Amino acid sequence: MRVDAGALTMSVRRSGEDVFIELSGELDTVGRLRFREQIGELLGRGGGTVTVDVAGLQLIDIPGLAALLRADLLLRRVHSELRISSPTPAFAALLRETGLDGRLRVGEGSRR
Repeated sequence: MRVDAGALTMSVRRSGEDVFIELSGELDTVGRLRFREQIGELLGRGGGTVTVDVAGLQLIDIPGLAALLRADLLLRRVHSELRISSPTPAFAALLRETGLDGRLRVGEGSRR
């Protein structure tokens, strides 16, 4: 399923209990709200892993990072897990500069 939300495009794919979300564009205000809605739809399922591929993001700011952190917290509450894949150098730098580089589960490659 493809979701267009302002400057953000999300591609959502399910494989059993696991969900793969590819983000591209900008994680702006409209995109953050739609991303939050998408995570909310997953909360009732529990038990799976949600992998968010951030390679296509052209812009992520502190509120965008906060949306990912909130998703991580919400998914943990229902015994699910959030993983970030394909971080760009700018994304990794944002995590380091905010002191959050150990907070999210970040992997090097995409898990397609």
